[in-house]
Amino acid sequence: MKHSEWIRLKLEGDKIVMALRAEGYQCRKQTRRLSWHLCKGTISYNLTWLAAPMSEWSLLPHDATPEREQLLSHIRSIVDTYRGGGRIIQPSKTIELSVDSTSNSSDRFWLQEHYPWVIVRLLPNAQRYVVARFYLRSEAENHKRLLNRFMPAAEFEVVFDAPSTVAIDRQSEIPV
Repeated sequence: MKHSEWIRLKLEGDKIVMALRAEGYQCRKQTRRLSWHLCKGTISYNLTWLAAPMSEWSLLPHDATPEREQLLSHIRSIVDTYRGGGRIIQPSKTIELSVDSTSNSSDRFWLQEHYPWVIVRLLPNAQRYVVARFYLRSEAENHKRLLNRFMPAAEFEVVFDAPSTVAIDRQSEIPV
């Protein structure tokens, strides 16, 4: 697992735990793992990130109690809210920006109006390329700091890449 993936999942776990603490759960982070111990009354589970091929949050132990199912569905709703309605950035996928009306829904979330903050690597001869896109500027700045630490000779900039008017005009032409 890449370090950036680890950081993203830890932040996601912290958001889940914060929401559960607001509902009265006692939560304790387990060291060096993407795992938290959750307690509320007689209910006690471990919230754990299951690595590939599962790649999802799970509650251990796996018992068939209604409390576990209710808590698991609540955790999934928190994750969907945090991710923005089920959108998730997969760093291993290539980003292809297309504004075609024929693109399917899985391609649309990469459009720049959803992820307007961009890290750009500046190259010689006034060239540049997009390294990554982010929904929040703070996420982009944090990622830029990480890039500067591991690639000190490279020059990166965080830029707000506003949607072009062409993209907005094409979307307004789509029949409803």
